[in-house]
Amino acid sequence: MQFNNNNIKIGVLTPYSSIYPYMIPSFVNGFYSAIPEQYQAIFQFIPEYIKQGGNKLVAETTQKLIQFNNVDIVSGMVNFKAISSVVPAIERSKKLAFFFDLGEHIPYFEHKSDLVYLNSFQLWQSEYALGYWAHKKFGDKGAVIMPLYDSGYHLQSAFRQGAISAGSDLIDYLVLKYLEGKSQVTGQIEDVFNKWLKDPPSYIHALFCGTEAIEFFTEFYKSKLKGKIPLIVSAHMASDEILSQLSNLSMEFYSGSMWDYNSNDKLNKKFKSSYLNQTGNKANIFSLLGYEMGLSFYPMIPEFQKKDWGAIISYLKTSTVNSPRGKRSFYIDSKYSTPEISIEKIKLQTNTVHKLVIEQGRSLAYNNEVFDEIHRENVTGWQNPYLCV
Repeated sequence: MQFNNNNIKIGVLTPYSSIYPYMIPSFVNGFYSAIPEQYQAIFQFIPEYIKQGGNKLVAETTQKLIQFNNVDIVSGMVNFKAISSVVPAIERSKKLAFFFDLGEHIPYFEHKSDLVYLNSFQLWQSEYALGYWAHKKFGDKGAVIMPLYDSGYHLQSAFRQGAISAGSDLIDYLVLKYLEGKSQVTGQIEDVFNKWLKDPPSYIHALFCGTEAIEFFTEFYKSKLKGKIPLIVSAHMASDEILSQLSNLSMEFYSGSMWDYNSNDKLNKKFKSSYLNQTGNKANIFSLLGYEMGLSFYPMIPEFQKKDWGAIISYLKTSTVNSPRGKRSFYIDSKYSTPEISIEKIKLQTNTVHKLVIEQGRSLAYNNEVFDEIHRENVTGWQNPYLCV
């Protein structure tokens, strides 16, 4: 690809994902979908592979993009767990950073920098909302189940804090034993289900990703728990990517949604139409995250053409965009936008998925003391910072 001095070069940190293999192309095309065609050539993306996103490699790759590729902006899939490894290089070089993530970790405010911006899907917020709602709806003594891999994030802690905020005193947590080279679900979860049949919790909250999510649904469907104990699943487990693989199951469960693809809201329809025209494909979470970054950049096209970074940074620090998922802002402080969350009842029947919004969920403000509590109770040495790799 040929660059000229007027191009804005955006380096994109690109992790491996078997679940979302087209994550970065979706993100980039989402970005372009928000930029009128006559301005799209201003922005050129340079992807750099970071394998599974360990902090050391993320830091080294960021340095390479800055020093050898001479990018103007560093972007890509970098969440709060990894941001600390890149902030020093960003600060030294005075480059702009604009990252995105799914929101498996809550913010660390010590990483705040006027040069670093983040667009998070904020999955942990949906977990807080589900925890609060689950206690209000079904009462105390619920059960949360997850594999070892998913226990290293803030999702289950956010769910717990939501339930506590609603008055909960007792939640049973179960982390499945890690089985080397074997399924983390099939073959060991039947014993857990049998235990719950004898001593039923008020609800079951499941946190699984990818193949393990599909295996959990399948095993739950086959068990005697279906229809007897309410099942609540993570937003990822209720995503189109997962539900589209469950066409042979008939069951009901609950989840929290922060973006409804099928919404008739005019902003959502415009986004889907723009993305379809840009790519010919259906929009997804990552194209939405890219689209929101494009929406934030578009008003500053003249400043980008002049590379007036002072004006650009000043704008990004205080700006909000109207997105298909509500108002979004990208500077991490106490005014960081909280999401709109819908509690959904989901019904699977042969080859059909029916979602019904039954309540609006409760989000957590970014200056809440619960942030510190979650960080204190979830200290982990887990080195892979990304959900659903």
